[in-house]
Amino acid sequence: MCVAAAFLGAAVSGAGAQQQRCVSGFTCDDPEWRFTYASRRVKVVLLAGSIGAFQDEPYGRLIHEWCENAEVRNLSHVGFGAYQLHQVWTQEVLRNPRYPMGAQGLELWVWWNGGLNSAASANRTNRYIRRLFTEAHRRNIRVVGMTLTPWGALDDERRWGGTRALDTLRNTRRIVDFVMGRANPRDALGSFVSDRGATPDGPWTPAELADVRIDLFDSSLRNASAPVRDVAEMRRMLERDARYRQQLADLDEAQRTARMDGDARTLSELPRWFLRPEIRGFDPVHPNRAGHRAIALLACRQMPASWGCHCPTQ
Repeated sequence: MCVAAAFLGAAVSGAGAQQQRCVSGFTCDDPEWRFTYASRRVKVVLLAGSIGAFQDEPYGRLIHEWCENAEVRNLSHVGFGAYQLHQVWTQEVLRNPRYPMGAQGLELWVWWNGGLNSAASANRTNRYIRRLFTEAHRRNIRVVGMTLTPWGALDDERRWGGTRALDTLRNTRRIVDFVMGRANPRDALGSFVSDRGATPDGPWTPAELADVRIDLFDSSLRNASAPVRDVAEMRRMLERDARYRQQLADLDEAQRTARMDGDARTLSELPRWFLRPEIRGFDPVHPNRAGHRAIALLACRQMPASWGCHCPTQ
C-alpha cells in the first residue's frame, strides 16, 4: 500500500452520509472502518471540522506521509462543532468493534483540532473537548490537542464588527487557552465546571488535558505584521456603544477607564490575529493548500517521537 493511499481522508462519500445520519439520530449500525496499514504501529484518529476535512493535501495527510510509524484516520467533518465531533468520537471510535482498543503492540492516539464551528459557545465547546480527552485517557488513548487557527476578517460584521469582535476574540482565546492547558477550570468551563465533581475549581488533572499541545492560534499562521488600527478611534467606538457601556456599568471610574483602554488596544491589534493573506483559502477562515502545509510543519515538529516523523525544513 502506498503512503498516500494509506491515509484515510475525511468522510465525504457514502460512509460520510452514514456518519451524518448517525450523528443526527444518535443511533446507527456499527461503523465499518478499520485501520489497515499493519506496518504502522501508531494509530491516530483526527477529529476536526471543515479545516481538517480539506481535500487538497490537508495537514492530516501530510503528517501521515511524513511520519512513517503513524497511520492517520481522518474523521473530520464539515460544519461540525465540538458536540457533534464528540458524537462522532463516541460512535465511530468508542463503539467501533474494529477499533483496536487495548491491542498489544499498538500506540493509540486521538488528534483533536475541532471547536471553531462552535466557538461562539466557548464554555460548552470546552466541556465536550474535556469530555473527549478524559474518555480517551480512560482507555489508554493519548491525545494531541491542536488549537484553533487564526481566523476571521474585519468585514465579517456579524462576528468581527464593532465591539462584537471582543466577544469573538475572547471566546476563541478561551478555547485556545483550554487546549493549551493555560485556562483555569472556571474560566474554561463556566457553569459546566460542575462536571468536574466535588472539587470543580481544583487544578486540572492529566486526564483532562492533551498530552501534546500545539498552539496554532499564536503562531506563524497569524498575520502578526498587519497594520494596526488607531487606538483613539477604537476608544471612541467603545464610548459610543451602549451595549458595551452597560457591560462596564458596575465598575468604578478607574476600572472603566482601564478596561476601555485595554479593549481599545485589543481592537486596534485585531488584524494581527487573522490568518496571513497568502495562506487564506476561499474565505478568511479556511487555510489554502499552503496554509495546510504550514499547519503540518508546525505540528510535525512537535509530534511524539514514536510517530517517526521526518519533517521537511519548509
